[in-house]
Amino acid sequence: MSEEVLTWMSEVHDEFGEISGDEFCELWTTRTFSMARSAFEVIQKSVFDETGKRVVGEEFCYVNYFRDPEFGPVGVVRFKSAEVSTPDWVEVLGVVAEGVQEFVMDYYVTVWPACSRHSFGLHVDYFDETAVWKCNGGPEGGHVVRALDPSADRSVVRSSTIDRPPV
Repeated sequence: MSEEVLTWMSEVHDEFGEISGDEFCELWTTRTFSMARSAFEVIQKSVFDETGKRVVGEEFCYVNYFRDPEFGPVGVVRFKSAEVSTPDWVEVLGVVAEGVQEFVMDYYVTVWPACSRHSFGLHVDYFDETAVWKCNGGPEGGHVVRALDPSADRSVVRSSTIDRPPV
């Protein structure tokens, strides 16, 4: 588990003390659901800023949350066809970005995002504990283009080869 999730678990224990498994699962799923909604806002803004296209409406049900009686107290958070299984911001952001990317390609028949250097579609990857868009082109076998979350982009810029001048 990531340091972020372990810290959150420690904070839950500090706040509530010992709680039942049912209560903990409810908190876990509620946090994951909230993070998926926040991640959607970040990625949706990127799509609009870069393409002018909106990722809303009846065509796109972005986050589903349900409880299956067979699995007890654990709720399931799904984004498109992927399940978000941890309240870790980096992982949630990556899953949501892949779902939005799938929607943009299917609904608008548009490759988003694309590498300006190689004109290839980008893929979600993880670099230095950050969710990033990565291009698989080039002689080095690929390069990080930018962070999925613009607020994390500065640290990625300092640590990797990217597609644009450093900020």
